[in-house]
Amino acid sequence: MSDLEDDLLALAGDGVSDSEFEPQDFKKRSSPTNSSTKRRKTTVRDFDDEIDEDEEVGEDDDQIKDYEDEDEDDDEEDNLVNPYPLEGKYRDEEDRENLLKMDEIQREQTLFDRSQEMESYNEKKYLQQRLKQQKAQAEGAKDKKTRTSARSKMVKSTSKSNKLDKLSELRKQRDQKSRRESKRKDYDDYEEDEEDEEEDEGEEELEEDEEDEYGYNDYEDKVVWGSGASSSRSSRVKRSTERAQFENLSQIKVGRSMLHRFCFYSNFSDAVIDCFARINVGIDKRTRRPIYRMVQIVDVKNIPEKAYKFPSTMVDIYLTVAQNRTQKKDFPMTVFSDSPITREEFDRYVIELNKTDEELPYLDDVKEKINVLNQFMNREISDKDVNEMIKRKQQLNASTGDGQNLEGFDAVFQKSRIRDELKVAKQEKNFSKISKLEKKLEDLEVIVANTTNKVTSGGLTMSKVNERNRKLNQTNIRIAELKSSQLKKIAEATSDGGDPFSRFKTNTRMFYQDLVNEENEKALVDARINYEKEMAEKTEMDAKIASSSYRSLGVMDDLIKNIELDIEIKI
Repeated sequence: MSDLEDDLLALAGDGVSDSEFEPQDFKKRSSPTNSSTKRRKTTVRDFDDEIDEDEEVGEDDDQIKDYEDEDEDDDEEDNLVNPYPLEGKYRDEEDRENLLKMDEIQREQTLFDRSQEMESYNEKKYLQQRLKQQKAQAEGAKDKKTRTSARSKMVKSTSKSNKLDKLSELRKQRDQKSRRESKRKDYDDYEEDEEDEEEDEGEEELEEDEEDEYGYNDYEDKVVWGSGASSSRSSRVKRSTERAQFENLSQIKVGRSMLHRFCFYSNFSDAVIDCFARINVGIDKRTRRPIYRMVQIVDVKNIPEKAYKFPSTMVDIYLTVAQNRTQKKDFPMTVFSDSPITREEFDRYVIELNKTDEELPYLDDVKEKINVLNQFMNREISDKDVNEMIKRKQQLNASTGDGQNLEGFDAVFQKSRIRDELKVAKQEKNFSKISKLEKKLEDLEVIVANTTNKVTSGGLTMSKVNERNRKLNQTNIRIAELKSSQLKKIAEATSDGGDPFSRFKTNTRMFYQDLVNEENEKALVDARINYEKEMAEKTEMDAKIASSSYRSLGVMDDLIKNIELDIEIKI
């Protein structure tokens, strides 16, 4: 059998190393399966090495050719010179003067020929630029191919590493990690995750090496370089460093209507903090117009001793706003505006930030805030939230004037609750509690009565206004009818369509001349008197209309506010 093995080895070629024929490896070659497997591996590796060497030689040849082509291109560029650098028509000033001295026909022919030469020159220049771009792309592809071949070589070298080396590397990494943790206890979580991923990747590489020893092929799987931290970084969502702009910040602007609607909701503070708003800071003395500023909400405070109506409900919420880190102030929600922020206000806000070297928030943070606001405003209200809102309102009303600021609905609600407690107290025969509850009930009756009186008085005021307007309309109608009747009489008197004050076209006689003049003067005087009378009546009517109180600013709002509306509130 030894002769047969020698013949097989001879046929296999020179791939088998001489060390296999040494006496110490004789026992290993006694197993035909192991020996054939090793021979296959060595021959395959030698064959791959030869291929790599051929590729390297080919790549060197290609690089030499590229260098030669580049030299040729450089020579062409050197030879390619603009024939007419001056305005694309002339070689120099002397050539221009000579050309201007020529005849017009000869000069035009020369200019045409030169334009043709410039077109060919531009085409050649464009083709050279395109050729450069193509060569640059080809070089990039070759560099990529070279890197790929280098990586394959590194994979081959790493596949030959020993299992003990892997274990020692893992031990070193763990020792380094323990030393770093002992030196810096407040280590960043991101870097700790990165090191853990390095260990996991090292263990995976060790498992892959074990699989290779049992016959798995390294080249069938995708090769991942590094410790694996790069793949974990790519899987993480990278936050952008782009700053938000005016349009982005306008999307997280909150106004008075939104604050009034959601101020008693849970998580109200978390929703409005870091949002932007537009507040009224006073009146411009020169233009007498309100002044607004763009601010950012940084905090929400409850100040019960400074409760205020917003607009008719008592609230104690104050919002701390800022233009930069040095300018902060608490404002009630009544000064917040529903109008959008203008570009001038935004520019002024940016100037205030620049004073303290601050910048606008990041775009990703603004997008997150938009999602938080949408979820807050679109979430459903539970019974627990409603009960908390009612309880909060009752506490505010009770803490500001012993129930004098109660609204009609709250007064009725408390009245029904006190009646139930009064029934229980009577059953228990708790006389002290009965007296207290009866007193509270009387106070609530007074509050409800006052509310009813206000509504009734508002209805009476509205009826009086309606009566006054009705009489004024009747007077205006009567005056209009009188004017129309007068105009009708004048039209009948001048049925011929001429001027009622003009003279008739007749044959004048000297006998009637004085009489005609007297009649004309009388007609002019009567017309002037009627005109002055009509103007006086019109002026008087305009004065009456202007002096009516319902046209004053705010009076109509008060009248509408006092209208009694029967609205049933169901919770």
